[in-house]
Amino acid sequence: MRFGRSILLLVGASVLTAPRATGAAELTCSSSATLEALVACIRDQMPGRSSGVFLPPSPTEMEAWRSVVSAMMYGGCDFVLPPSLWSFARVRSFRDADNGRPYCLLLETADWNGDGVVDRGFGAFIVDPFAERELSHQVSHPIADAGTEIQAITVFKKTRSRTFLLAGAHRHAIAGGRWFHGHSMSSDVAHNTATMFHSAHAAITSFYGWKPWWAVQWHGMAENTCESVDVYLSHGVDAAPVAGDKILELRNNLLAHQPTWRIGVPGSRGCALNATSNVQGRLLNDGASTGWVPGGSPSGWVPGGSPSGWSFGRPAAAHARRFVHIEQHPWVRDADRWIAAVLATWP
Repeated sequence: MRFGRSILLLVGASVLTAPRATGAAELTCSSSATLEALVACIRDQMPGRSSGVFLPPSPTEMEAWRSVVSAMMYGGCDFVLPPSLWSFARVRSFRDADNGRPYCLLLETADWNGDGVVDRGFGAFIVDPFAERELSHQVSHPIADAGTEIQAITVFKKTRSRTFLLAGAHRHAIAGGRWFHGHSMSSDVAHNTATMFHSAHAAITSFYGWKPWWAVQWHGMAENTCESVDVYLSHGVDAAPVAGDKILELRNNLLAHQPTWRIGVPGSRGCALNATSNVQGRLLNDGASTGWVPGGSPSGWVPGGSPSGWSFGRPAAAHARRFVHIEQHPWVRDADRWIAAVLATWP
């Protein structure tokens, strides 16, 4: 019933949509035959470092983006986008040439100035309607964390996970400081709730409610960062994981297949990249700390929310440890070396 209402609202709203201007450029990646080629194409046409290109979405656009993501989660793909998205985005089906499986794709496509780069930096979202694992593989720093976008889409594909979420611009596409929240303008989606990336994450969170699922966010660290480890796993908090924790299970499964890897977790020393300021992690670990509640604002924040209200480092409740944050050095960003461990951790 909920899915039906979502589609009716989307289609009904779109009846009033004016057609896109004649001759407008569209970057649809229509020639991509596989998910890996598709994601590489999307990455190559997104705003790069210091490009100055990132347009913060309006509340109306974030509401519409979230509604589309929700409809896709419920199995929808053959519908027209709401008016606020029609001029710059598309939703369509995609069939991977390697495995023959169908997917649903939402992506930004508009390139009004014809420079080969999308105009806003909103990113993409992919759903496998016949998934076997309730995992959301997320890449918040494409280009900057080199290779993570291809690594994550391959793991998504070969583990038959539910969703793949990709940011739409280099984290430093526009100038700005590190700390963002609410209305702030920043292309670093891991630290800014007012983005399409976070809106999609909030929609996924609402879809599952308290049902078991995990958001796996793939990051990359520099070679001279945390030199005593190759991989560092956390939940977005600085508390040591407890027995039975998924990141301990993932670490053990990785070591079973990659025994030479040095894998750290909070409490093991050697690294402090605990992602305590990651807003997607904060939403899952402690929704109130980002001003978000289920059924709340579409962007994941409410007026009045501020960084000063966050409780960085506060251990999350055991049932809320659905956020898995992966930091890794360049030489371990090979999807094929992760797949067996992911399959074993989430059978």
